Amino acid sequence: MTGATLTLDWSQAGTATATMTAPDGTVTGQSTIQQQDKVDPAKSVGTTVSGSKVTQAAGQTASSATNEQSSTTTPSEPASSVASSSQATNSDTSSSSKESGSTNANSSSSANTSFSAVTPSSSSSSQESSSSKPSTPSSSSAASSSTDQPSTPSTPSEPVVTQKVLGVPFVSQGNTMLCEGSSLLEGLLYKGYTTQNLSQFVQSMPLSADNNPYDGYSGEWRHNVDGTYQGMMATPVVQWAAKYGSKAVNISGQGTAGIKREITKGNSVVAWITYDYEAPEFKRLSWGRAVWNGHVVNVDGFKDGAYHVIDPVFGARWINAGTFENAFNVTGMAVAVR
Repeated sequence: MTGATLTLDWSQAGTATATMTAPDGTVTGQSTIQQQDKVDPAKSVGTTVSGSKVTQAAGQTASSATNEQSSTTTPSEPASSVASSSQATNSDTSSSSKESGSTNANSSSSANTSFSAVTPSSSSSSQESSSSKPSTPSSSSAASSSTDQPSTPSTPSEPVVTQKVLGVPFVSQGNTMLCEGSSLLEGLLYKGYTTQNLSQFVQSMPLSADNNPYDGYSGEWRHNVDGTYQGMMATPVVQWAAKYGSKAVNISGQGTAGIKREITKGNSVVAWITYDYEAPEFKRLSWGRAVWNGHVVNVDGFKDGAYHVIDPVFGARWINAGTFENAFNVTGMAVAVR
């Protein structure tokens, strides 16, 4: 992630230790550089390698340059993959979300956002800009917890994408409680998997026989019912998407870094948040703890300090990064529509 630090310590002759540190100072990975990791095993780590040793290695200058970079620059996978791996959860965690319990997702009191960090979206067209920096470090070398496994030299990485908006279409959930269905349909329409409208799409929705949202849709979807949990979790959403040929993936636990990676690859993300980014309200049910004022949106873009969200209630808009992350991190539940 941006701000992560890769430190090479070659104070002991002939070897070096690579340490990856997150922006908050947490060590996310560490490994020892082995002899076979060097361009020239005869030279100590930290010694400049030039001339024929570089140009002749593997017979290709480009290949040699790549190996030389492996001891001085960062590989291509995000350091966040290490930190998130210990926190990653299956969609079947104790936390869950839904846009209505005792709260009506379409009530007039919630129709207008009250926070100042929202900027209306000016365009739904795709935007993308890249910096020239290489992407950030990987778990293959510096993030490895084993000190007896050699690091694998990385290949030059693509420029880091700093802004992108896919242009996913808006699908209104109307007076229904189908925020999950609307958000998924938005992603499927964008990918071209279907041309159905919401009333057609809902006919294929997985339903829960025992009102457990981890198995399928729980409760009434046509309108709000006070005191009833109405919605579904990530697993049945993935199953629903698969009916249309989508290779949707549950990326719960990968955080907003996972969302950005998917968007960079051209995949929008169905994300579980709180309704209108309010503080979460919890209720204990037979299947677990519910987020009683939960909501689900499609995230199709990001830029510095904000995320572009296609909300089935409020439409397309930019949401301040801190505001979105606070609501999303309540469950961290998300599905990438691939």
